Amino acid sequence: MNCKGATELPTKIKKSKESTAKVRPRWTKEEVALLKRLYRTHSNAEIASLLGRKVSSVVFKGHRLGLSKGPRRLREMGRENIRKRWDPLKKEAAKKTETTRSRK
Repeated sequence: MNCKGATELPTKIKKSKESTAKVRPRWTKEEVALLKRLYRTHSNAEIASLLGRKVSSVVFKGHRLGLSKGPRRLREMGRENIRKRWDPLKKEAAKKTETTRSRK
């Protein structure tokens, strides 16, 4: 721009990919095949532990592939999650460790 009084816009500065980019492992064909085979019958946590990935990664990939849980499996998973959160034995153990910590 050669007009008087006009300001030039700064050019974009490219950021180095090395500085901020996280390396995410790509899904292999074998992992995708296993995901497709197990998705309806296993929980996302089980699949994630088998594949060595995060649960959110399994959920997202399943969604991208158009996979869904069966209605029966969804109910079972809901019950499993509730059991894990509200298990009375775990509550007792948590209370015991909490009281021992407070005594120290």
